Amino acid sequence: MKKITLSLLFMLLSLCHIHGQLFLEDKNGDALFQPMLSIDGTSSLINSGLIKLNTGDQSIGFDYYNRTTPLGQPKYKFWTLGVKVKPTEGYAAVFKNGQFSPGVNISGSLNQVKIFDREATKPENNFLDWGSIYAHYSVNKYQLYKSDTLFKNQLSSKTFSGLSLGLNYNMLIKSRWLISFRAGYSRTNNYNDLTSVEVRDSKFQTDAESSVTREILTTKTARQGSYKEYDSYPFNVSISRLTPDNMEEKSLMFGYSVYVSGKPSKIAKPVTDAGVILFISQMKKDISVPTIGLNFQFNDFFDTQNLNNGLMKRLSVGLTTNFPLFSNTQTE
Repeated sequence: MKKITLSLLFMLLSLCHIHGQLFLEDKNGDALFQPMLSIDGTSSLINSGLIKLNTGDQSIGFDYYNRTTPLGQPKYKFWTLGVKVKPTEGYAAVFKNGQFSPGVNISGSLNQVKIFDREATKPENNFLDWGSIYAHYSVNKYQLYKSDTLFKNQLSSKTFSGLSLGLNYNMLIKSRWLISFRAGYSRTNNYNDLTSVEVRDSKFQTDAESSVTREILTTKTARQGSYKEYDSYPFNVSISRLTPDNMEEKSLMFGYSVYVSGKPSKIAKPVTDAGVILFISQMKKDISVPTIGLNFQFNDFFDTQNLNNGLMKRLSVGLTTNFPLFSNTQTE
């Protein structure tokens, strides 16, 4: 069963009514929505950096957030840059076989806070929205195995480059309910849907003096099947119940996120995934910060691939944590 990718990140935000923000990723490392830099009339987080670990796609990444609008303006902008690296075959292939097939993803976004909300940012507001335009560019090296070709051509390397563009819109209602929509375009492939196999090559050496035969094994992890590259149009809809910022110090509280996502294309049947993320938050410096998360995702919820194996057999579970790196706050 495939692992579910989940990355539940936090940002150390300034002391305004809206503090902790979530950053959730699906099983392929795609963000559900864009976190925001918060601001009030007297203080604002001007930039922040964080390290993110994703046990699902086995990646490590760094994200940087920077506000461009001067302090004191209720409507403001910020931009983000990020990079993720991973072994496309996973760390098991690195440690077991000494095989490293690199994958790199570079991302960026331009964000506007308060699009339809015309009021100034006030603690008593029951509505706050923000949106973003984002872009990702990924380069991945893959190992493919074909059994129905010449022996010397059965193993091959493939380098894939893909661009993704899209829009994200978020609404925070009563400082507790976060509703998010994401849709866009992505050049992608079906590599993760192919069967993972281990290819073992054996060589024999016989010692003439002792008549001992020695076997030398080399192993590579690859994917078997019909590899395809195509255009897709990913979407995601999610609703999250955030934890409050008025908890007692060192107390723990639970929040959750429910989401539906998919990547329709012209060459494959639409596959819809649905999941629930449960996370625990703890008060740190008067800010409610998610510390650990557990994800339950049902892959291909409607079984459009006709696997007929039961919904519970398509369930993936993931666990993650996160680490802040730095943050700078500006005051009037």
